[in-house]
Amino acid sequence: MSENRAMEFGPDDVTAARATLAQARDGEVVSVVILTDEEVTILDGLEHEQLVPTPWIDAQGPTADRSLMGRVALRSLVSREMVLPAGTDAEGRVTGIKAHPGITGPLVLRRSAQEILSAERTSANGKDWLFAYVHHEDGRSTVLEEEITGEGHHAFSVYPQALLGERFERFIDPTGTALLGTAPRTYSAAEFEAAVPTLPQLREAVAVSIVSGVARGSDKLVNASVYAGPHGVHVVRGTEHDAQGAPVTLTLQETGSRGLRALPSELVPA
Repeated sequence: MSENRAMEFGPDDVTAARATLAQARDGEVVSVVILTDEEVTILDGLEHEQLVPTPWIDAQGPTADRSLMGRVALRSLVSREMVLPAGTDAEGRVTGIKAHPGITGPLVLRRSAQEILSAERTSANGKDWLFAYVHHEDGRSTVLEEEITGEGHHAFSVYPQALLGERFERFIDPTGTALLGTAPRTYSAAEFEAAVPTLPQLREAVAVSIVSGVARGSDKLVNASVYAGPHGVHVVRGTEHDAQGAPVTLTLQETGSRGLRALPSELVPA
């Protein structure tokens, strides 16, 4: 990045972002870089609120010194020549850094996407997250993906938007049990709350994902809940909402592979 204490996208940053998108190849998912919570935080700027969870940092507790963790991470990045000092003060202390374009590109792209989709998955292994930053440029739609483990590792990759549905299906249906699609069943909010304990398709889920999507310039965040279990995958959607945005009616529907792959386009329609 241009400077580790300010979010400034200069010409080099834009060039790095475009070079990252250019790595995408039809039918392939291309790995770009893996960073830790601490590395993402210091490179993005300690003063900037993170767009995504930082589970390892959060696990250190509210009194943990995030600045110290960031400085330690920066020292490691410099030692591996992934980051170079770009300025020093009168006492020789580093005041600015310049990251390798392979790092700069993803960090710029996650802040400049036209659409963002996310999935938070809860399972017996804890929580994991998938973020997809969609970019439309020169007639081509490309995704920067950020997959975050509960241990705080952020794996960045790029691919054509045509693979987005497949990537989300892989993440929210880890056991591959999405086979059949059925007609939705409608509940009022009160009926659904009362029915949840009696619904085996929800009680037996081995992975529960909250999937969301939003387009740039819109304050409308669309959500769906996905329950993946040993006997199928079921999606819960709010179909009517009150003035505060809470669902008044919901639908429960078993969904097949095709339905899961269509979820991203339903959350952020073209």
